[in-house]
Order: sequence, then structure tokens, then C-alpha cells
Amino acid sequence: MESKIISQNKNPFLSRNEIVIEFKSDTNPTYDEVKKAAGADEDLIVVNRINANFGKHSFSADVFVYDSVEAKDKVETVPQKVRKKLEAEKKTAEDAAKKAEEDAKKAAEEAKAAEAETKEEAPVEEVKTEEAAPAEAEIKEEAPATESSKDDSGEPKPEVPAEPEVKEAAPAEEAK
Repeated sequence: MESKIISQNKNPFLSRNEIVIEFKSDTNPTYDEVKKAAGADEDLIVVNRINANFGKHSFSADVFVYDSVEAKDKVETVPQKVRKKLEAEKKTAEDAAKKAEEDAKKAAEEAKAAEAETKEEAPVEEVKTEEAAPAEAEIKEEAPATESSKDDSGEPKPEVPAEPEVKEAAPAEEAK
């Protein structure tokens, strides 16, 4: 495929170069091929149209090469359908990033909590092992628990205070 720049005009009001490129080929040039033929950064190039001459193997393309991305964004409009898709993709990406941050924070908090528990449990367990044996011996010496006061695991049941009896007052007859 051969490409030749036919005309090149500078438009200072829109901060762009307007280029017309002619292609000679058996097949239509793609937008990517036209962008490569323009010879600038692909982010700054907008292919306006590609014209085909029927029966001839020559094509002409109108290309705008902007000076900066800001100038391109200021002048070029994005179709509403494409804009909505881009906004939806942006939202999903932001939501995914937020979820990832929250998950990372939760994982960090859980790790800190687990570390704190292990640090707290380690000394407590050591104290229990040393003090548990004499404490259990004292409990056995004081009063042997009856079977009714123990639950299935052999631990003493907590004492439940007896409910106070509530006397129901006789309904008073209403005077008319």
C-alpha cells in the first residue's frame, strides 16, 4: 500500500493540522493504517473520513492531527453511546478499586486482630495452666457439686436466681 500526503493545512484556531492523504491499494485502508501514515502520536490523531473512488484503487483520507490531547478533547465530541459506555466502565473500575481497598483494609484489620488475640491468648494460657490446677483443687475441696448442678460437659452450671413469686391482685369491682 502506497500513501502520499496531498495537502497539509495548519488551523491555529483549533490547534490542529488538517491533512489529506491518498492511498493506492487493492483494499480499503483501515483507520490504524491511516493513523500510521499520518506519522504522529495515535492519541492526537482523528481520522475524519476515508473516501473510496469506485473502479479505481485509490483512496483519500481526511485526518486531523492535534497539538495536544487537551485541544483534541476540547474540539472533538464523543458520541453519547460511547460516552455512556466509557462512564460505565469507569464506574465499574472505580467500584472494583474501592472493593479491593475495603477488602485489603478488612484483611489488615483481621490480621491485626488475630495477632492481638494470639498475643493476649498466649500469656493468658500460660497463666491458666499454672493457676488452673490449684484453683480446680480448691473447688473440689470446698464443695463437691451434685450431678444436677453440672451440665453435659462436666462443668458446673451457672446458678440461676429463683424467680420471685408474683401475686395476682383480685380484680377490683368498678363502682358506677
